[in-house]
Amino acid sequence: MTSERSETQPADESRPEPPDTSVGADDAAPADAATPSPTGADVTPPAAAVPAAQPPTPVGGEAPGGDPAPAGTGDAEVGRASGAVPDWEPWPQRPAARGRLNRLAVVTLVLGLLGGVLAPVTAGFALRRIRRDSERGRGLVIAGLVLLGGWVLAGLVALGVTMTGSDPDPGLRGLRVGDCFRVPSGATASRTAPEEVTRVACDTPHHAEYVDDFPAYERSADERYPGAAVLSQRAETLCRQRQRSYVVDPLGLPAEVRLSWYLPTRVDWSTDPTITCYLTAPGGLSRSLRMDTTVLDPAQLGYLLASRDWTEVRAALVASAPTSTPAGLRDAVRRAETIHTDMWFRLRRETWPEAVRPAMERLLTEMEQDEPTWRDADGEPDRGRLLQVVAQAGQHPDPATELAVRQALGLPTAQGEPMR
Repeated sequence: MTSERSETQPADESRPEPPDTSVGADDAAPADAATPSPTGADVTPPAAAVPAAQPPTPVGGEAPGGDPAPAGTGDAEVGRASGAVPDWEPWPQRPAARGRLNRLAVVTLVLGLLGGVLAPVTAGFALRRIRRDSERGRGLVIAGLVLLGGWVLAGLVALGVTMTGSDPDPGLRGLRVGDCFRVPSGATASRTAPEEVTRVACDTPHHAEYVDDFPAYERSADERYPGAAVLSQRAETLCRQRQRSYVVDPLGLPAEVRLSWYLPTRVDWSTDPTITCYLTAPGGLSRSLRMDTTVLDPAQLGYLLASRDWTEVRAALVASAPTSTPAGLRDAVRRAETIHTDMWFRLRRETWPEAVRPAMERLLTEMEQDEPTWRDADGEPDRGRLLQVVAQAGQHPDPATELAVRQALGLPTAQGEPMR
């Protein structure tokens, strides 16, 4: 009975109570849990019940399941997950590697600094390699060319100053040996140095030619001012010595040229007293009178140095013989004989050019023939005989032979004639 009652019990009493629909979605049972159907068969939930994809978790938020999201996740992780390319990179960019320094650029800079004329050539090669190989050094090339341009500009300025026809100087301090110069009017005959002189080319009209200068004091700079007369004597002696070295061949000086000098004043004596020697002429000069080692060639200089003493002593002997005492005349003849012999030996030792050799051999032969006469005159007690020897000294060697030697050497053959 009991069992029948159970079997005949209505079905509604064994059916479970439906869930409360007022509860929120978060408290509902999971969608994938099976709900028994009234017929006892499994019922598949509809497609709408499948949970949607979870949204991306923000940085620092919670990951699905309630766990905190790891640091560093965010838009970049989302971009990589979705396949999108980010607009920027979170790490710094590495600078592009620079090319090496071009060696020719350094060479160009050094050449420009030293004024080297090859700087433009090295600059061209350097710029070509810099463009081709992306090397460094363009600034060095430009700096080298600018420095070279400075050297060129300085050279042009110096050339312009050199080619100027005249060069005003504040005084004689700016002059050097061999310079030709003009002085203000009225200062040509003065013994005091002018305040200003003008250096000019020697082939233009000028007043004087600078021979040399030397200290005006005799022994030391602390000497007292000796006076104009003493200084004039000192200047005449020393200036003539300078002229003898400046003009080795006196035959080249015009007859009107005279030696002169400037003396220091009492005021100049306390600073830098200097005597200045110069050559001048009343009518002015128009060529250089210099005849020394800077102008003469070795053959010309050798002949002039060997014959100069003989020319001077022979002229002095002929001029002073008629009024000399017997003892003085004999001493002059002995000195002339010594110089005559010395000249012969010096001319014999020289090596002469082919064009000069015939005339020089003739001159040496004549001098050798005159040697016994000079030796005899050295011991001649008779004054009359000595005067005859002196008269012959003016004719031997033959002036025509000496003229031929001068012509062959290109030296002046008349007083004041320039060299050829």
